Formats: sequence, structure tokens, C-alpha cells
Amino acid sequence: MPKVRKSAEIPAKDRLLLSGALLFGQKGFEGVSVREICKHANTSMNMIHHYFESKDGLLQSIVEQFSDQVFVVPLKLLQKPPKSKEDFHSRMEMLFEATLDAYIDQRDLLMVIIREQADPEALTEYVNKFAAFLDSAKKSGYVRKEIDSSMITGIMLDRILNQVQFAPWIKRKHGVDLLTDDAYRQRWCESNLEVFLNGMVA
Repeated sequence: MPKVRKSAEIPAKDRLLLSGALLFGQKGFEGVSVREICKHANTSMNMIHHYFESKDGLLQSIVEQFSDQVFVVPLKLLQKPPKSKEDFHSRMEMLFEATLDAYIDQRDLLMVIIREQADPEALTEYVNKFAAFLDSAKKSGYVRKEIDSSMITGIMLDRILNQVQFAPWIKRKHGVDLLTDDAYRQRWCESNLEVFLNGMVA
């Protein structure tokens, strides 16, 4: 496995975060040694202890980095109740696409979260705010009252997560690549949003 190149533009701490995310995602926390991470990051052995105190500290920093980088835009979109049905539809579209794009951009970190069954605080905040956003849309008549907001939140996040997690398998099996094919990604978003917003029964 190629090392992260030593560069003045990439500080040792960032190289360790990149290498840790990649290796933990591929092999799991227990399957990777401090020596292996430092070798991959092209740093000396004491750098993990210097920046993170331990391998556990590195993992915690990776989880926090995931929260910071993935949920910033989606959480902003969920700050206020929708002002109209058009605003609700527009923000649902942006929320779906922003979450998908962030998961794709941070796929190595996502694999660590999944593999280590970490529970980022920002994810809990996202789920709660999303459910509250849907509840406010129900009160305004933009969403059917019988819809279970927490269920819909889980279904949508699971749909995005599974597609990103299994993207390499889907590419091998079906020849489409959500990670790199922008046209397919757009079509995938539109099809899923159509089901979420309008259902599939004629």
C-alpha cells in the first residue's frame, strides 16, 4: 500500500488522520498497528502519541473529523421549519444531495464509522433535527400526518449510506458508479427523491 507522501503542504498530523481513516476503514481498529499507521503516513513512530496520545485518540479524532466535515451543510438546512411546500421540497432535495456528496467525499471516514460502530454526536443531532423538520412540515400540511418522521429519517439515511458503502460492489455487479459518474448520481438522487416525496403508487 503506497505511503502518504511527505510534503510541506500536508502536515504530519493530517497525514496520520488520512492514513488512520484509510487503514481503519480497510482493516478495522484492531487490525492496524501504530507502526503501520506511522509508516503509511510517512511519520516517525512517536507522532501518534505526540498529536493524539494513543491509537484510541487517533480514532476519536477521526470520528470528530467525520462529524465536522459531513454534517455541517445538512444541519444548516435543518435549522428552521419550511416556509412553504416549495421550500420543503427544495430543502429536501438539497439535504439529500448534500448528505450523499459529503458521504462520498468522506468515504474513508464513513467506512471507519461503520466498521467501528462509532456514534458521532453530530449524527444524533442530524437525526433529531431531521425528524423535527419533518414534524414541522406535517404541522404545516406539507407531509402526511400518518408518516412516522423518525422512520423516514432512518430510511433516507440508510438508503444513502448503503449506496455509498456498497458502491464498489454495485459498480462490479451493474456497471454504474455513484462515486464518479455525475450523470448517474444525479439520476439516482432524482429517482430516490421522487419516491420519498411522492411515493410510487399511481
